[in-house]
Parts: sequence; C-alpha cells; structure tokens
Amino acid sequence: MASVYRARDTVLGRTVAVKTLHADLARDPSFRARFRREAQAVAALNHPNIVAVHDSGEDDGADGTVQFIVMEYVEGRSLRELVRDRTAPAPASALPLDLALSVTASVLDALECSHRRGLVHRDIKPANVMFTADGTVKVMDFGIARALQSDATAMTRTGTVLGTPQYLSPEQALGRPADARSDLYSVGCMLFELLTGSLPFDGESTMSVLYQHVQQPPPAPSSLDPSLPPAVDAVVARALRKDPAERYPSAGSMAEELRRIAAGEPLAEPTPTVVTPVHDAPTVTAGTVPADGGADPGHAEAPDATTGTTAGGGTSTVGRESFTVDGDPAERITMRTGTPGDDGRGDGRTFTTTVRLGTHPRSADARRTVRNLRIFTGLAFSVIVLLIAGAGFGAPYLFGGVGHASHTPDPRATGPYLWCDPDVSNGHLNPPSFTGMSADEARTCAEIAGLRIDQKTTTGTKYDKDTVTRQEPSTTQSVGRGGTVTVWVSTGGDPRAKGDLATCELEEQHGRIPVPWLKGRTVAETRLCADIARVTLREAGTVQDALVPAGQVAKQEPAEGNVARGDTVTVWISSGGDPRAVGALSGCDFYTTSDRPQAPRLEFMTVENARSCAEIAGLKLEEHAVADGIRSGGQIVRQEPSGGAHVDPGATLKIWVSSGP
Repeated sequence: MASVYRARDTVLGRTVAVKTLHADLARDPSFRARFRREAQAVAALNHPNIVAVHDSGEDDGADGTVQFIVMEYVEGRSLRELVRDRTAPAPASALPLDLALSVTASVLDALECSHRRGLVHRDIKPANVMFTADGTVKVMDFGIARALQSDATAMTRTGTVLGTPQYLSPEQALGRPADARSDLYSVGCMLFELLTGSLPFDGESTMSVLYQHVQQPPPAPSSLDPSLPPAVDAVVARALRKDPAERYPSAGSMAEELRRIAAGEPLAEPTPTVVTPVHDAPTVTAGTVPADGGADPGHAEAPDATTGTTAGGGTSTVGRESFTVDGDPAERITMRTGTPGDDGRGDGRTFTTTVRLGTHPRSADARRTVRNLRIFTGLAFSVIVLLIAGAGFGAPYLFGGVGHASHTPDPRATGPYLWCDPDVSNGHLNPPSFTGMSADEARTCAEIAGLRIDQKTTTGTKYDKDTVTRQEPSTTQSVGRGGTVTVWVSTGGDPRAKGDLATCELEEQHGRIPVPWLKGRTVAETRLCADIARVTLREAGTVQDALVPAGQVAKQEPAEGNVARGDTVTVWISSGGDPRAVGALSGCDFYTTSDRPQAPRLEFMTVENARSCAEIAGLKLEEHAVADGIRSGGQIVRQEPSGGAHVDPGATLKIWVSSGP
C-alpha cells in the first residue's frame, strides 16, 4: 500500500527509509487510518528487534496530500529472501537449526515488547522480518497491528480477514478477534518453514489454506527433517494449537523454550507433540458451488486466491458427501456462513466446498504416479485385510473350533450406529466415539457395544447444547465388556456470549476452565464477562498505566492457567497515564506498573527533561559530565542501561551530559 525510499536525514546526518502512501490509496479513509495507525503503533515501540519510526506526517505533492513515515534504514535482506536463497537447491534443508532458533527467538523478543504495549502484529511472516549483515533481526510492517481488545477489532469481526493466509491463526481465519497468542501461532508457522523449508499448511487457494488452519493438525517438523530433535516438534506443536489457550502464554515464554533447545537444555514443562505423518497430507481443493448441487465435484471452481474474507459469524457444517476425484478420495462439505441462529445452522449463505483428500502433486506425471501407487497400496492393503479377516473368522472352522467364537452383528449397528459394534479381544474393546451424539444416541450406542453410560453435564456453547462434548475412557483406551464410559453432555451456552464476549464462554474440562481474558475490557464488560464465565470478580482498585485507556482493566490475577467455577479473579482498573507525560516526555510513564519496567530513552533530551522523565518513570539518575563536540551543552550524550532495556523498579540510570566541545 506504500512506496519506500532511501533518503538522507540532513539534520542528524543519517540514512533513513521514507514510506509514502500510494496516491490512489490516500483517497480511501480506511487506508489512511491504517497508515496512521502503523506510525502511531511503532513509534511507541522502542526495541532493538523492531524497525524504529523517527517521524511521520503529511506533505503536499503533485497528486494531493502525501502521508509519510520516516523509519530506521535497515541494510540487509528479508528473512523470506534468506530462506528462498538457502532452500532453492534443497527444499528440505532449510536454515541451520541454531540460526532458525536464534532468529525466531529475536522475533519473539520483539513481539514481547509489542504485546506488553498492547499491540498485536497480526501479520508475522518471513517477509516482514529483516536480517542484517551483522545478524540483527528486525521486525517490521505493523500496518495492520491492532490494540488488544480494542474496538478496532470490529474490522475482523465483520468478516475482513487481514493477514497472509499461510501464517494466519485459526481464530483469524474464522473472523474472530486476534490477540497476542495469534501472533505466536504465526511464529509457529514461520519457525516450521525456517526448519523445514516448507509451510505447515499450503494449498491451491486461500479457502483451502484457511480450511487447513481451522481443521487439520499440523505435521511434525521432524517428519520432514528427521535430524530435528523432539523438543523442536514439541515447541512447534504447542505454538500451532488450534485453541489459543493451549499455546504459549506469552512470546517471552516461547522464546525461553527456544533458547533452552539451542543450549541443549530440557524444556521447562512437557508439551505433547502433534504426531501427524506428512506423507499424503491433505491437499484441499475448495470450490464454492450452489448447495443444491449441479456442479461436477471434480471440477469445482477455486475461489480467488487473493480473497481473504470469511463470514463474520463463522461457518457451520450442514452435511458431508464422500466421492472420488481422479482416483483420490474427496468430500463435498456443505456449510452455512453468517451469524448462527438458535438452531445452530446459521442464517447466512449456504455453499459447498469440495475437499480433495489426496496429495498435492506438482505435475500430471506426478499425479498419475501417486494415483497408481495409491491404487497398488489400496489393493495390497485390501488383500492383507481379507487374509487377516479370513484367518480370524475361519479359525474356528479350520482348526476345529480353536480360536474366537463368531460374533453376531447387532442389527441396530447401522447408519449413525455403524461403529458402535466394535471387535472384542480377550473381553476388552476400544469404546466407540460418543462425541457429537445426543444423550439418547449415546445410550443406544453403548448398549450395542455392551457398555454402560455414566452421564454428567458440562457447560459449552449454544451450538453443542444437549450433545456429548467429552468422554472417558477415550476411543484409544481399552475398557472391559460391560464397563462404564463417562460422557459429558453440554447444557448449552450463555446467550450473552456474543461479539467480544464470545471468548468469555468457556468449556469446563475436569472441573476447571481457562482464566477468562479481562485485560483491556471496560468495567461493565469485565463484570459481564466474569458473570458469563461464572467466576467471582474482585476489583482491587486503580493503577496508573499509560498503555491502557482510563476505565479499562490494566492488570488481572491470575492472568493465565485454569481455575474452578466460582474462583476469584482480581482486576485493577487503569486511571490512564501520568498527566506530565506529554510532548518531549511522552512515553516516560510506560511500564511504571510493570515488575520489569523498560528504561525510557533519554538520549538527545535536555538534562532537565531527563530528570523529569526519570521521576515520572519512578527511576533515579546518576549524572556524569562529558565533553562532546556534536551535542550542545546540557544534552544527554548516552545512558546506561540503554533505552528499552529491562530494569528493576526504582533502579538508577547513568547518564552522560554534554558540557559542550
């Protein structure tokens, strides 16, 4: 949306980068707002891994008003170029492990700073990360950054998905609000690419990629590169969890894990890996056709790959139909978009998506080879299955009755109960899946399987009311014939859980729920959210926080983890920033309430302003005089620790004040 020029700052004698908004876009108020927001967002960030903004403004040009941002000039290459150059000869080699971990940790450091300032980037990808000749990593392009829990997230809720599909989190793909954990998902996609040279999710269209982000588990990086350690698989798997609550709680915690791996240390806590073979990974060919059929499923038109929109209210699956396309298994999934109604089916437009569950061959020859291999494998597998089945069922007759007795199928095991009549070995079986069934259906299925049902209730969303949401033992565990399976039936959700409050409706697991996210909400929203989540809210008072507007929650305890229904969550309401922190002192009150505040940048300030800034920040100064031929007397030449470094509350900053030449 802009052009970037290399320019010369004649005042400070340095090279800078000047970004100007394209004239045709400058006429669009939304693009002007995004451009201004980028300048405001990054100007508040002071971190060595973030491209700095020096100035911004408007000027008159031949085509009218020109908006511009003056930024730090970074001499180097984007991470996208680095990956492309290194992976061109051997796509599976990617970057060396230590380099990939180091780069990703630096990106996470930058995001930790951004998130602490209340900004989520929403478009993390290799193309937005610069890599300099000396190895410094710089994150750039905050053009679609948004304040956490701000009203600005309404753009996403109304259906506009901003970001790059290959790195988009599932909640962004569904048009839901993004938070700091959405950036961590994008970092997980980027780390996967750096480690393997391939994307975890890719397809022929935007729709197919978004479908995979929402529905498909990611492959393990080691399935592409067996030399990668299991700890890497664990970190990537956790970052790519579909549920944001299951990802890392912060960018800093994920960065620490990567540094532990680089140092050969064990991970801080066990993180289960998603074990998914990369071979024959689903390739989705999505086509939007009328729900009433009429189109050849094998030739469905793919949606425009540049389109990045989803229904604002999400989608709901109405029906599925299996078939084959060129010998590949496929499904036609009928979905309904729009705001779901009380029946859970939605009141928007119905469309059909053709999902091709085969590999993604790059040529016709490769497609034929893969199809022939699949046919051969299928025939071989069928023969093996028939031999095993024949040996099992024929044993009583071939060996004089020695073996398992023949099993008489239950006549009810048809339709939805087809898989409710499992094989029994030594009196034990794997219970069928009751998830998604009604309570009555679960009882019938259990009777067919020779099991008993212990029914319990749990809260959920209004879409899964009166259906089984969880069971124990699971389908992968063994239970004795006549044993008991416990199922949890949802009592439905809270009708108030809409829009930003949708995240307050939390499903109970083992008697506990994730802590609801209250930071950034108004007092009224916080009380309503706590009521929906059924936790006790304690308002402890106010704190001064320049990063959170007055009247919104600035701090909460606990901020993460799980709590029981009725447990207390304590919040502190922001009273806004220090009224003295304006003009040259703007930003001096950032992080005054933090356990590890960042030192304000005092260089170039006058000594009077530096003293005022330190007082606002709650820090002390130790002043030293130094001769300097560039800065005039009374200006700060340098400081220790440097601006942006984390210090203890009340710490002392050393400054060197120019005494002139």
